[in-house]
Amino acid sequence: MIDISEIIHGEVKEDSSTSWEKILVVAESVTLLRAVLPCLSSMTSRSRRFDLVVGGQPRPAALRLPAGPVGLRSINSADRRAFKHPQPHVRLTVEFKGHLPIGDALAAFLSGGTSAFRRPAGGLRVGFAHSAAKAMPWACGDPAARQLLGERPALESGQPSPVDLVVAAEPAKRRTGSVPVLDVIGAHHRPSWTDLLYASGADIETFITRSRSDSLVPPVDTDVLNPVGFLNEPERGAAWLSPVERRTSRGLAFTDQSGRASPSFDDFAGLSERVVEYVRNYRVVHDDPRLHRGPVEHAAFLAQAACAALPVISQDLNPTVRRLLGPELATAFASTSEHDLADDLVREAYCMSIRRAAFARHGARQRWRAIADSLGLPGGPPPAPTVSVIMATRRPELLASIAEQIGGQDWPHVELVVGLHGVSAEHPKVQWMRETYAGPLVITEIPASRSFGETLNDLCGVASGQLLAKMDDDDWYSAHHITDLVHAAEFSRADLVGAGAEFMYFEALDLTVRRHRSSGNRYANRVPGASMLISAETLRAIGGWAPIPRGLDTALARAVTDSGGAIYRSHGLGIVVRRSAGGHTWDPGVEYFVRGDVQQWAGFAPAPGIIGVGPAQRSVPKSWFELQG
Repeated sequence: MIDISEIIHGEVKEDSSTSWEKILVVAESVTLLRAVLPCLSSMTSRSRRFDLVVGGQPRPAALRLPAGPVGLRSINSADRRAFKHPQPHVRLTVEFKGHLPIGDALAAFLSGGTSAFRRPAGGLRVGFAHSAAKAMPWACGDPAARQLLGERPALESGQPSPVDLVVAAEPAKRRTGSVPVLDVIGAHHRPSWTDLLYASGADIETFITRSRSDSLVPPVDTDVLNPVGFLNEPERGAAWLSPVERRTSRGLAFTDQSGRASPSFDDFAGLSERVVEYVRNYRVVHDDPRLHRGPVEHAAFLAQAACAALPVISQDLNPTVRRLLGPELATAFASTSEHDLADDLVREAYCMSIRRAAFARHGARQRWRAIADSLGLPGGPPPAPTVSVIMATRRPELLASIAEQIGGQDWPHVELVVGLHGVSAEHPKVQWMRETYAGPLVITEIPASRSFGETLNDLCGVASGQLLAKMDDDDWYSAHHITDLVHAAEFSRADLVGAGAEFMYFEALDLTVRRHRSSGNRYANRVPGASMLISAETLRAIGGWAPIPRGLDTALARAVTDSGGAIYRSHGLGIVVRRSAGGHTWDPGVEYFVRGDVQQWAGFAPAPGIIGVGPAQRSVPKSWFELQG
C-alpha cells in the first residue's frame, strides 16, 4: 500500500520487490495525488491490479477509469464505486492483462481530454531534482513530469536528457549540463514573515526584485482548481480562514460561525478540490493574512482560490503579495468587500473576474509557457490557441456591430470569418468593414440557397483557427467571451463548450430577463447556438455541421455525445441574446422565455462587461401578453 501522506512527509520507502499482485494507493484528494505523480512515476513497482482510493467525491472528469489499453496492456476489468461511510471516498479498481508500472497506471487515471489541453505543462518535460514534497506545488499532475533521482549524473555528463528543464533548489546554478535549471525552492524564494523581518537589506532587495517576476508563486493546477460546480445562489453566509492542529503540522480550514469546518489543508500543498467543494455554498470566505507562513504562500493561496472562483476577499494586502499576484488580481481583492458580495449577480461577476485574471497569470499551462519563453527553450509548450469566430449574416447593416463585438475581444489570437449569406461582397457596408476592421478578417460570399448548416461548413473550411467559435450577428458579448470559452475548454477538457444564454433582451417590450441562472459552470447535454466553441479537429471528426436549416446546435451536441465526447456550459454573464419581433429560425413566442423563475429589468440591462450599447429605450407595455394578443 502507498499512502500519499507518507510521500508528502518523505516517509515512504519503496520495497526492493518490483512486481506485486496488487498495489493500493490512498490519497486524501485528487489534487495531492496529481502533485506527487512525478514521485510515483519514478517508482519501479509494477502490478496487474491497481486499487486507487481518493477522499471526497471527485468529479468523473478529474479521476477516470482508463478508456482503453495503457501502453501494451489491455484491460481485463475496471470498476468505480463511490462510498459515503465511514468517510466519503471513491475507489477505482483496474486489472490489466499484464504488469504495468505504477506511474503509467496512475497517469491513465488522471489524464484524458482533448489533445490541445491534455498536459498541464503543455508537453514540456519537467524533471524534479529534489524531494516530492518540495516539487508538489509545481508538478500540477503533468504525466510527463518525473523525479530524476539517479539520472542526475547522466544530466551533468552531457548525455541525452530525458527532460527539458530541471526544477531544483540551486540558486548558484543555472544549468545542469545542457539542461536549464529553474530555481524555485530555496529559502530565498519562499521566506517566512520572520525570515524577512531579520533578513539583511541586500536579501530583501533581492527578494523584492524576484517578486516582480512570475518565478516565485507555483503554477495552479487548474484541471482540479476551477469553477466547475460554482453556486451563484449560496445558502450559507460567511466562512473564515482558521488554524487547525493536525497530526504532523498546523493546518488551515474554513470555519463558519456555527463551528462547521472544511477539510484541512496547509500553506505548502495548498487548496484541494475537497476544500473547494465544501465552501462552494458560502456567500463569502474571508482570508486572514496572518495565518500564512509568508508572502509567497499567501499569494499562492489567493491564486488557487481565485482559479477555483471562490468568493474570497482579502483586503489590506502586503505590497509584496500584491506584486506576486499581479495588478489585476490584487486590485480586485483590494476593492471588494463582504457588502459587495451580498448581491448574487455582483458576487458571480466578481468570482468569474478573479478566476479569469488568475488563469491568465497563474494557470499551469500559461505559467509553463511563460517559463519556457523566459529560458529560451526550443520546442516548448505551444502558444495560446488561435480562435476563428465564424459568423453568417444576411444583414449588412449589422456589420458595424459585428466588427465592434469581435474586435473588442481580449483573447490575443482572434480571426473573424464572415459569411455573406445571399449578400454581395460589393455592398458598401462590406467594403467599409474591409477597410476599417483591424484584426485578421476573412469575408466570403455564400449563395442564399445554401442551408445554414452548409453555410457554417463553408465558413469553417476557410477558417485558420485551431478553435472555432460560433457567434450570432445580432447579440451582445462580453469582451472576455472568447477568453472565458477557451479557458473553459482548457479546464473542463470538454469537446464542446459554450456560455449559458441566460440574459435575453426583448426589443418589442424593451425588457431584459435572466433565466436558467443556475445552469452555468456545469457539464451539460447541449449549449446555446449563439455561443459555441469546438476545435477544428473535433468538428472534422464528427462530420461537421449538419446540412440542415435549423436545429444546428442540438444536432452538433448530439454528434459530440454520440461520439463519446463531453459538453460543458460556462457562466451566462458573457452574452445577451437579442429577441427581435421576428426573423428567428426558432420562435416559440415571448411567453416561452418569461415563464418560471426569471429575473426582469426594464430596458437594456446587461451583465457587467458587455460590449456596446443597447437599442433606444421604448415604453414597456402593461403586459407582454397584450403584445401577443
